[in-house]
Amino acid sequence: MTDDVREIQVHMCAIGIGQGRDVLRATLGSCVGIGLLWRERAIYGLAHCLLPDAPTRPEGNGAKYVTQAIPSLLRLMQVERASHDALEAVLAGGANMVHYERRPAHAPIGEQNVRTAQQLLAALGVRVVHVDVGGECGRQLLIDCHQHAFAVKKFTRTL
Repeated sequence: MTDDVREIQVHMCAIGIGQGRDVLRATLGSCVGIGLLWRERAIYGLAHCLLPDAPTRPEGNGAKYVTQAIPSLLRLMQVERASHDALEAVLAGGANMVHYERRPAHAPIGEQNVRTAQQLLAALGVRVVHVDVGGECGRQLLIDCHQHAFAVKKFTRTL
């Protein structure tokens, strides 16, 4: 990468907002990465979410919960309700990183994270353009703000 590119590593429970020559990056396992691309304004956001639903309404902007992260992304990107249809969403992660002998009574947390993100984005009228989730491998979600592009890289699982 060149000197004028700013790489923003979006850690667990965090949000990154980028524009210009920024590159947003999150490394994901069962967490879900939610990328929002607002191409006409050249503003991009990435949330790295640990859990699907907050037990109570969280204060401020954050990304621990999917239900907190999506409204936080919209606020930080200054997206009005009327512009939701101009956004594109990308989902990655949500893998099953723990091997179970028997499937647990509840869906694995990665599946819950993805399902919650898809439902909330649909309810808000945000179009999901790419989904790379599930399975048993980690992923890295990158959003290149200058190129107006995203990429998902898979990591093979070795034991």
